[in-house]
Amino acid sequence: MFKISKEFHLLHVVNDLDAADAWYDRVFSVRRFVRNYMKAAMRKASLVLIGDFVMEPAQPVQKPGWEKSALGKFYNRFGQHFHSIAWYVDDLPETCRALSEHNIRLFDMVGKPVTDPGRGDAVWSHPQDTHAAFEFAVAPRFFIDPRLQPGWSMEFPRDRHPLAIERASHITMLFRDLGDARHVYGDALGAKLIHQQETAGQKRSAFYAVGEDTVIEAAQPLSPSSAEGRELEQAGEGIYSVTFKTRNLNRAADHLRANDVRFEVGDHTLAINREDAFGMVLRFTDEPLPNDPRRD
Repeated sequence: MFKISKEFHLLHVVNDLDAADAWYDRVFSVRRFVRNYMKAAMRKASLVLIGDFVMEPAQPVQKPGWEKSALGKFYNRFGQHFHSIAWYVDDLPETCRALSEHNIRLFDMVGKPVTDPGRGDAVWSHPQDTHAAFEFAVAPRFFIDPRLQPGWSMEFPRDRHPLAIERASHITMLFRDLGDARHVYGDALGAKLIHQQETAGQKRSAFYAVGEDTVIEAAQPLSPSSAEGRELEQAGEGIYSVTFKTRNLNRAADHLRANDVRFEVGDHTLAINREDAFGMVLRFTDEPLPNDPRRD
């Protein structure tokens, strides 16, 4: 069985990378360790750290033929939206073999089907097979991930920044049927089911610990009028939101107000206005997840 290690990045399609980068700097004081242009993919992107969680804001580059690129097609259909999640794996050929055994189709960066990655560094799943787009990659060779280096510390984002982020609590994925989530995470990815719950009239959830540091909330909306139900109707299955665990929710709220970021307050949560977050659903909570294996 292949081994999933750390979250590599969560890709977020934007229409203006410069504006998105400036927002990440202002609100999160991110550490940016990549900013590049990939001609083959017809996109430019950054890799930024929010606590120990990596986001990849990516903008399709509108050159001739851009609308036929993978990111261009996605943007023209969904606009600014979460696109895919990537993980590091220990053995890419074994990853391909194991996922293929679960009837998960895999592709390279330009959409060519892959069964053996050869000398490639990454493969992507078909979103119909995994109910969201996944990337699986070996440790990077062309840049340095700060989290993989000796001396990496969470001291600044956790203890010194006003958002007081401990970690990404969980990523919410929408499903029409939670049985499909069990096949993807439990069977194909070897994840551990750590918690189940139901929010009356809104959603039914199953939480899976994936790899070293990721918890996925597989959520099945129970009402078409709930936020998750509306998203499922408009955008289909896939990545809906990211929730960050903070040590101080009130201080986080003060920081967002000071930076003119609108948000709604819920039960132990803050949710940033989607328009202010370039189409993302970002939340903060001060409540720990039940049975979270990442607790200190």
